[in-house]
Amino acid sequence: MHRIVGLDWAQDGLRVATAQSSFRGFAIQEVRTAPISAEGSPVDRLKGALAQLGLEPPLGSEDLIAVALPGAMVASHLVTLPFVDSKRIQQVLPAEVESAIPFDIQEVVWDFAVLSQSAGKTEVLVGIVKKSALREHLETLAAAGIEPRVVTFAPLALAALGEKHLLSSTDGAGVEPQALTVALLEAGPERANLVLLDGGRPTHTRAIASMGAAAWEAARTDETVLARVLSGLARDVKISLRARGAKGAAPQTLLLAGPVALLPGAAERLGAELQIPAEAAQLHAGTPEHALALGLAVRAQTPRGRINFRKGEFAFKTDLWQVRGQFGRLGIAAGVLLVLALGLGMARLSSLRSQAAAYDEAVCSATRRILGTCLTDYRQAVGQLSGGKSRAAGIPRVSGADVFAELVARMPEGALPTLEDVEVTTTSIRIKGSAESFAKVEDITAALKKDKCFGEIKPPRTERAGSRISFNYDFGYVCSGELPGGA
Repeated sequence: MHRIVGLDWAQDGLRVATAQSSFRGFAIQEVRTAPISAEGSPVDRLKGALAQLGLEPPLGSEDLIAVALPGAMVASHLVTLPFVDSKRIQQVLPAEVESAIPFDIQEVVWDFAVLSQSAGKTEVLVGIVKKSALREHLETLAAAGIEPRVVTFAPLALAALGEKHLLSSTDGAGVEPQALTVALLEAGPERANLVLLDGGRPTHTRAIASMGAAAWEAARTDETVLARVLSGLARDVKISLRARGAKGAAPQTLLLAGPVALLPGAAERLGAELQIPAEAAQLHAGTPEHALALGLAVRAQTPRGRINFRKGEFAFKTDLWQVRGQFGRLGIAAGVLLVLALGLGMARLSSLRSQAAAYDEAVCSATRRILGTCLTDYRQAVGQLSGGKSRAAGIPRVSGADVFAELVARMPEGALPTLEDVEVTTTSIRIKGSAESFAKVEDITAALKKDKCFGEIKPPRTERAGSRISFNYDFGYVCSGELPGGA
């Protein structure tokens, strides 16, 4: 088992959710929060917050860490394709990405996630980040001792809470978590993320703008600032709801997560402005401000098919941790394969035994019918069937066609005659033909004598017939194992 870590690095604090993986999935261990100092370099502030988290053991190379890029770094596009074939999606998307960005595609890292497929269409969420910005972000994390294996898009990580049924609302008492159709807004200083869930599945995601830390701090006590902070968020949520249009069911509730859930009166104000009920999200672990950290931990557990910018030149290098993490699964798989192999071997052995018994019975039946006695050893059967006193002695071992083929193969190429009459059995050969000269006839005789299966080759009867020499050969064939007069 290994530790899974969702790390939410925000302007106002560092939040972490840890989970432990097992063969059956994973279990949330704990959630923690540490403030981030306003002084010092980003690396120093991050190191200080990590120290205050007090994780035991501290984050190390064996931890599976997932982080989300700030919304300002990622451009997201929702693409609708008129087909559902996965291969065609991968072929078409590069052109879609290139047409959506104002610079060369070689300058960016992009990945995609399929949100839905219906009526022959596919909705794909594409996330794009410039290589220079991603490299700088990863270098900052590495300097603080953090090597994430998953770098994803924050709204998509939040969607994992709905997919894994870790999200609920107080108004949804008695409703199955996967049936939730809600809008989830996670917002805080300098960032806000929105995801629309239909039946627990994401249908729309978006990173939206938010005010700075000073405004959020003032909003806790100043009604005017609070109204300004919330009105900006409400405006962008309205735009997303209108852009979504009639795709899927309308959200039943607006769930608030992150620092916005802690602002006084935020749920009532946003609900009134958007004209849908609003409330703080209920998580299965931690408070609403830990939503993104928890979503990142869940996404780290199941990264396949979701956006991960650690690819290509930024891909996480395979290490011993990854191999060790698979040992258990490999052991189980090897055990299953061994059981299957043993079962297959026993089945084959049983089949071979049945076949051997059938062959023995066939040999016994044949030898009893021919020899009058039952033999199951095929070598003994062949030996007796080949004996001169056996009724099987006359069974031909070769055919007349085999003998004729051997005869033709022995004819010398330079003296190939015209054959007028050929009589071939498995014990004798008679040939009548003509050649160009007596010398050619002698060449034929010499070639036939080289075949040990041909009996004594006597000089043929020859006579001149016009410009050609006619000849007659008559000799035996001795390799059939038959007595003269065979078939």
